[in-house]
Amino acid sequence: AMKLPVLVSTTALSFCMALALTPLSFAQTTVEIARGNCKSTSDRCQKTLTYCNAKKGALGENNVTDSLKDCIAICNAAENILARNSTLRGKTAALATEACTSVAKSCDQFPKDTTMQGCANEVRKCIGNLQKVNESK
Repeated sequence: AMKLPVLVSTTALSFCMALALTPLSFAQTTVEIARGNCKSTSDRCQKTLTYCNAKKGALGENNVTDSLKDCIAICNAAENILARNSTLRGKTAALATEACTSVAKSCDQFPKDTTMQGCANEVRKCIGNLQKVNESK
């Protein structure tokens, strides 16, 4: 009779340990997703800017590099503002959407360049979620 409680508590302990070691996943909110997109977009634009500066020529022209710089700065700000759930999140999301759209247009000038197309795809993902944030302000 004494062995049963030990068995139950050992099983319960094993279950609790397994539960504690299992990562819990929570559904992300639209704002959290957009925040992650802003971080990814800023990082991708920074890499693309470095690439453009190294390549020079048409890729190094101000209209291309300036749009990347604007997007980096605005997406960094948007990430911070969204993290704080600021009342300015809607306006910031709209501005970041504008910056991302400018980058997409710049990148689309180079349809055969995989770096530029990768950047365009990243900013388009960001645009989609930023528009949702702007609508939900």
